[in-house]
Amino acid sequence: MFRFRVAEPGSADFDVWLRLRTELYLDAGLINPEDVDATTGLYRDAYSEHATHLLASDDEGDDIACCRMIESGDGRTLPVADLFGVECHPRSYEASGLAVVPRHRDAFVFVGFYRAMTELADQAGHEYCYSIVEEPTPAALQRFGYPIRVLTEPLFVFNAPNVATVIARQEIRAWMEQADDPRASAMARYYRKPFEWTLTREDLAP
Repeated sequence: MFRFRVAEPGSADFDVWLRLRTELYLDAGLINPEDVDATTGLYRDAYSEHATHLLASDDEGDDIACCRMIESGDGRTLPVADLFGVECHPRSYEASGLAVVPRHRDAFVFVGFYRAMTELADQAGHEYCYSIVEEPTPAALQRFGYPIRVLTEPLFVFNAPNVATVIARQEIRAWMEQADDPRASAMARYYRKPFEWTLTREDLAP
């Protein structure tokens, strides 16, 4: 079972979030040592002030993954706008800062994070999810039928060619309800259930 929680700014959980992302980003080569603050040893950017930070822990209680939901609004921009020049819909957010320890680096924990962000997006009235992903990722998702759209040409950021993407959340709902693939049907059932901030393999069983 994975358990998900919000890491509130100023809390011990938020310190864990910063440390975990810094370590995993360095290990993956997404940032360079000079990007890390020399005093704190942590990587930070300007988006933390308008983001909700999420942590995932495993059965042993170890924190094994992090991500964040950056929200748009008056005076608040998203990385896809600042780095790629994308004009974002006002009711939108960006999925960002996703990093997972190697032993859990499969698609499973990602589903729980996106379910958590969907819960928060429903509460906030957001309809569009933007993200910056490495260039091969959208094509792989599209082969599965996932309704992700590429908005830009590749740009070399985070030490790799990346593209800006968007997903309309109503299209995700329609895809999960209509897809023949049993994985989509399992996700639809999971998304319809009340969210308990957990995810087990049984939740996504065909």
